[in-house]
Amino acid sequence: MTSILENLSILQTLTEQEKDSLAIFCQERYLQKWEILFSEWDEWNAMYFLKSWKIDIYKEINWNEEKIWQVVAEEVLWEMALFQSQSNKRMWTAIAAENSMLIVILDFSIDELKRKHPNVIEKIKQVIEYRNSLNVKYNTQF
Repeated sequence: MTSILENLSILQTLTEQEKDSLAIFCQERYLQKWEILFSEWDEWNAMYFLKSWKIDIYKEINWNEEKIWQVVAEEVLWEMALFQSQSNKRMWTAIAAENSMLIVILDFSIDELKRKHPNVIEKIKQVIEYRNSLNVKYNTQF
């Protein structure tokens, strides 16, 4: 089965069957350069795997939008949707630095995925935690 998750190396620890199970809950989304994916203080409603190109992350500091880091292909955006069971606000604004392709998992799909395939969620969490431990993911010094 050809999956939208094919060639997404961030998920290389998942088996083909696990990728197929996850793909059912995913959608592809294309962003044009300068398009806003989400804004600071929006309610979160999805997590994202950046499949190609770059997303700039901004934070309002002293009434100015300051770029605080850049997410590049093969990274995850707003993975807190996996770890929190209640609604929460986004802490940053994400804007496409280049035309970009994302894999989207909406919040209700994450809940369903947790129920049907908890092993897939655990593996995704492990990938995120490992990347965080390497300090590869975010530079939040602001």
